Amino acid sequence: MKPLRNARLLEYDQRFSILSPRQFFPYDMNEPDVFPEELRKNVDIAVVDPPFLNEDTHTKVLQTIRQILHPKSKLVLLTSTSIEDIILRLYDEPPLGPLRRTGLTVEHGRLANDFACWASWEGAEEFGVQSKEKGVEEGEKKKEQK
Repeated sequence: MKPLRNARLLEYDQRFSILSPRQFFPYDMNEPDVFPEELRKNVDIAVVDPPFLNEDTHTKVLQTIRQILHPKSKLVLLTSTSIEDIILRLYDEPPLGPLRRTGLTVEHGRLANDFACWASWEGAEEFGVQSKEKGVEEGEKKKEQK
């Protein structure tokens, strides 16, 4: 799979640089103001998966996101449902929110917490619903064919 031409990855884990070195930027949430200047107010959509499930982590990540998104940007957030009250409170103003829980099913390995996906645009609740319905329809067709 080829990376999208204009995609950028801000990531702490240097192993990800192997995938696309020119699109990888080292990122440390403990230094939320340190990121490539070319990203300032220049990101159309950010997909965020913070590393820890607490308010402090989200507050630091938010500090970066606020600087890289422009007013019409969109945000997709993947995190645990266990901190839903925190994220709904923190991600409350455009372009960061208000967040809406999407229809995407987040699948993961052996993590103990349930995860979900939230997004910042109007109608985001439908994001993923069609693919979920399509998957159910395809599963039903396969059962009928047997």
